[in-house]
Amino acid sequence: MSYDKIIIGAGLYGLYAADFCAQKGEKVLVLEYDKAPFMRATYINQARVHMGYHYPRSISTATKSAHYFDRFNEDYGFCVHTRFEQIYATSAAFSWTDAGQFKKFCCNSNIYCDEVSVDKYFNNGMCDGAFVTKEYTYDAQILKQYFLDRLKKHPNVTIEYGIRIQKIVQKISHFDVYLQDGTIYTTDFLVNATYASSNQILSLVKDGDENSKNYEPFKIKYELCEIILCEISENFKNVGITVMDGPFFSIMPFGKTGYHSLTAVTFTPHVTSYDSLPQFECQKKAENYCSPGQLGNCNDCPAKPQSAWPYMSQMARKYLKKDYEFKYKESLFSMKPILQASEIDDSRPTVIKKLSDNPVLISILSGKINTVYDLDEVL
Repeated sequence: MSYDKIIIGAGLYGLYAADFCAQKGEKVLVLEYDKAPFMRATYINQARVHMGYHYPRSISTATKSAHYFDRFNEDYGFCVHTRFEQIYATSAAFSWTDAGQFKKFCCNSNIYCDEVSVDKYFNNGMCDGAFVTKEYTYDAQILKQYFLDRLKKHPNVTIEYGIRIQKIVQKISHFDVYLQDGTIYTTDFLVNATYASSNQILSLVKDGDENSKNYEPFKIKYELCEIILCEISENFKNVGITVMDGPFFSIMPFGKTGYHSLTAVTFTPHVTSYDSLPQFECQKKAENYCSPGQLGNCNDCPAKPQSAWPYMSQMARKYLKKDYEFKYKESLFSMKPILQASEIDDSRPTVIKKLSDNPVLISILSGKINTVYDLDEVL
């Protein structure tokens, strides 16, 4: 069966692309590995709608985030949690950025920050500056339902779940996508929106003689990450805290769920791989659930790691006043790909590669929810 566009991956970037193309009247197929959309990184993350504060050492990432901030909130405000005070603080020790540098960065980036007393939130001597900022969080489940409802209205869009792709054969004018069940789909415009599985999909592309096309993979550092959901005290419900820029932590509203997410730079990543196709010890214990060539869903994996709650919570309590109470609810795990070049300045660029012109092959790697609009031009 032939489609104008085939999109691999039903996270935000995949469903946004499907909706964008559907509105143009194109016949679209979305292929998703999991049993439902938004089961990985779109849901399992800090849920920040970034304004750029997180990147004082990468002005390009900061300005790109801020550029789309208002547009995202205008388009998807129904799923955005805005009614809390988002505090950014700079640690008095082991920080890449001090309070003065953070203020200067915000001024240069033209993003709002207002200094507040450090003593309001933090234990004595722990931070050298604290600032009220303008940053929100989104609720992935509400956003997912919005896109599903929109796509249901388009008879020209099909979404298939539980898909296993065997190979992708590139012909002169089109791609044939072969599934393990024997189904073959055809398109002249293929979008790889799988995020952590981007290189896995590229490795499946072959020419008509079954030779690998050898498209250059993203140079990625893979991190198996844990996001902890917390129940918090009443005085904490309308506050989010991020201590940065270094080996610190964030505890902030997780969309509109009523929980806070807890992460820590040192402890959120459990294991790391620098291989083009990620290799982890846990894959050997997962009973064929996950492999370098087919990444399983870490959140459902039988070999997922033990929680780093003792270490994350200890760090947060070291900084926060005892009045701000939080306790463990549950852990969420997902694979996070980071461009190796970003380790230098902690940048998080949105990278969209056009690997082939005829037929078209687009591969996307982006960890920022509000830079999804970068897709418009290539679609």
